[in-house]
Amino acid sequence: MGKKILYITFAGIVAAFFLYYLFPKEALEDYIDYQVYRLDPDFRLTINDLGLYYPPYVKLSDLTVYHLQSPIMTVSSARVRPGWAALFNNGTILAFDGYIQKGRFNGRLSREDGSSPKGLTTVDVDLNGIQLEDIDGLRLISGLSLAGRVTGNVAHVNENERPGQGKADLVFSDCTFQLANAPFGIKVIRFNQIEMGLALQGRMLTVHRLEMTGSQINARFDGTVAISRPFIRSRLNLTGKVRLHAEFMSGLKKKIPAPLWPDKQTLKNGLPVSVSGTVLNPRLDIK
Repeated sequence: MGKKILYITFAGIVAAFFLYYLFPKEALEDYIDYQVYRLDPDFRLTINDLGLYYPPYVKLSDLTVYHLQSPIMTVSSARVRPGWAALFNNGTILAFDGYIQKGRFNGRLSREDGSSPKGLTTVDVDLNGIQLEDIDGLRLISGLSLAGRVTGNVAHVNENERPGQGKADLVFSDCTFQLANAPFGIKVIRFNQIEMGLALQGRMLTVHRLEMTGSQINARFDGTVAISRPFIRSRLNLTGKVRLHAEFMSGLKKKIPAPLWPDKQTLKNGLPVSVSGTVLNPRLDIK
C-alpha cells in the first residue's frame, strides 16, 4: 500500500512538472489565435504572456486584439478554461473572463459539429462596466472620440458557408461624443444613457433600437448600416425623432436661420430626422 501511494505521488509530481515547467505556451497561443481566426479572419490577436494555473486554467496578460491589422483593444488580464468540447468536439470549447482596465467581461467560445471544418462557431460575451476610452479601436472604427461605460451582451456566429451573423444588446452610461465634423457647430454631445439593439447579417448591420437620453437632447432611431472597409466608410440609413431640451435649443437657434426653425408643435413631438452619408461624414436632414 505504501509503495502504491509513493508511485501515485511520484506520477503526480512528474505530471505537474511537465504541465507547469514544460508548458507548451507557443502551441497554446497558436491554438487560441486559430480559434479567433476561424471565427472571423478579419480578427487576430497577440499575447504578451500566459501560464498554466490550478485549478486548470490558463492566465493571459496584455492580450491585444487586432482588426484588419489595426489594434483595437488590449485586455490587461484574462483567464481561459477548457470546456468539455475540447474532448468531445461539440459544445463549449473555451470559457473565459477577464479585465479591460477596470471593466470586466466573461464569455464562451462554442462549436456545433466541431469535428467538421464547416462547423458553426459562436462567441458570446457579457460586458460589465467597460470604459470606452480603453477600447482604442472605437475611435478608429467610428471616427469619434468617446468616453463613458458600456454594459451588455455581444454574440457572433460564423459558418464557412454562410456570412457572419451577430447581435448585441448594449447600455452606455455617462457618454461624451466629440464630433470630428460637427453639424451646426455642435462639437460635443453628452448622454446620460444610450440603449442599443443591433443585429448583423453579413455586411448589413440592422439597428433595431437606438434610444438616447441626456441633458441636451433625447433621441430615438432605427435603420441600417451597410458595412464597408474601413468602417468609417460604411453607409448610414437611419431615421428617428429628436427632442431638444430648452438650454440646448436656445444655443442652436443662434446657428440655424429663423425660416428653417421648426414650429412649436414639431419641437414638442420631436424633430423627424434622417441620418445618411457615411460614419466619417454623416448627413443629418430634418424632414
